[in-house]
Amino acid sequence: VALLFLAMVRSSSLGAALVLSQLAGVQPKVLTLTRRARQGSQRRLGEIDEAWLYGNLDALMVYHVDIYVGTPGQVQSVIIDTGSSMTAFACKSCGSNCGEHLDAPFDPATSSTFRWVGCDEPSCGRCTSSSCQYSVHYMEGSSIEGRFFEDILHVGDVSRRNRPAKAWMGCHSQETNLFKTQVPSGIMGLEGDGWDVLQALAEGPLERELFVLCLAEQGGVMTLGAVNESWTPLLEPITWVPYSPRYHVDVNQIALEHEGASKAVLPSFVGSFHYDSGTTFTYFTAAQNSALRSAIEAACASGAGACGGARQTSAECWSAEDADLSLFPTLRFGLGQDGSATYLWPARGYLFRHRRGQWCYAFQGDPPLTLGASFMMYHITVFDRAEKKIGFARSDCPEIRSRSENSDPSVGSGDAGGGGAGEAVAAETLQRQAPLRHRPIPPTPRPRLLRGVPES
Repeated sequence: VALLFLAMVRSSSLGAALVLSQLAGVQPKVLTLTRRARQGSQRRLGEIDEAWLYGNLDALMVYHVDIYVGTPGQVQSVIIDTGSSMTAFACKSCGSNCGEHLDAPFDPATSSTFRWVGCDEPSCGRCTSSSCQYSVHYMEGSSIEGRFFEDILHVGDVSRRNRPAKAWMGCHSQETNLFKTQVPSGIMGLEGDGWDVLQALAEGPLERELFVLCLAEQGGVMTLGAVNESWTPLLEPITWVPYSPRYHVDVNQIALEHEGASKAVLPSFVGSFHYDSGTTFTYFTAAQNSALRSAIEAACASGAGACGGARQTSAECWSAEDADLSLFPTLRFGLGQDGSATYLWPARGYLFRHRRGQWCYAFQGDPPLTLGASFMMYHITVFDRAEKKIGFARSDCPEIRSRSENSDPSVGSGDAGGGGAGEAVAAETLQRQAPLRHRPIPPTPRPRLLRGVPES
């Protein structure tokens, strides 16, 4: 079965630590994240699992999370992707057919709980040489191939004590082009309707099939099972909109708010957009993109100091200090069938820091229509699969820059969790990656999951 998956970015400096860009002179706020207490071995109703996210929209251009696979667990950094439904990464046997990524390839031989998925098992749609296999090709020219296996999956640093579950995952035997040269080791697909680890976790330790993302300029956090406001302080109540299959929501209008005035830019139905955390930027039609940029530029040209000391230096970028961005217009989206759910997209979301003093547009005019990671920044985004709705609220998302900076102080500095391993690689050693935008071809139906094992 050809499954949705991810084509990625070019690789660069690698190390035991996460390879995250640090722009010179930028000092993000890093919040201490404390571990909640557990009471016995019985999971409590509504208990939440948490994980740190790493990445950014500048150099890495993607957000990813650590998972531990097998017994004992082997760490794999995987992109958080709401646009696909499979968790997969390179295996040791792939050799030079796979790229050099952030973590060592997964070694099945060292896991006591590993097993290959057999051809006679439900939902194995492609059997080659007596093994259940997958092969996916992407519109930009990359591809992946491999075999399915089952093993124990643990999301986040093991110091968090999140509960593991058995899940089907993919073991790459070949990667090409962008997928081969990406920095993170693999992908975690969360779109549902397929080989989805969230379904496996919900059938096991999680009480509810729900996950939350909170993306900051550097890193962020993810929770599973419920919203944890101690990790993601809300600045307003959560607003909910229903989604159609694969996290599509309607955008009915977009207005520009600036200096106390509001002006409709796209006053009527804009389109059905895909909420996709695995896509770096946000995508409109060419006409919509032009209208939005023209409105922003006109607002900043409306008077002296209208956008502080910012000045436009090219069609894509502005010269601006951090303080200037608070004076830029805000884009107000009307989401949902009637457009009544208001989503505020600030300049820090629709612009990204390209380098010190330079901010560039984080949206483009190139369908399919997509609300990417740039749209989700500085909000919690709640994907409630039980109720088929997406919630959002502005939030003070914590900035997380490296594994070593954010080891859990409540469990000490031992090796078991990996939280204290390594140091962040300096910005000057990290080559800027290409923006991520995956569109597998052709899209195919995906099997349902029951208790972590795909069922037809």
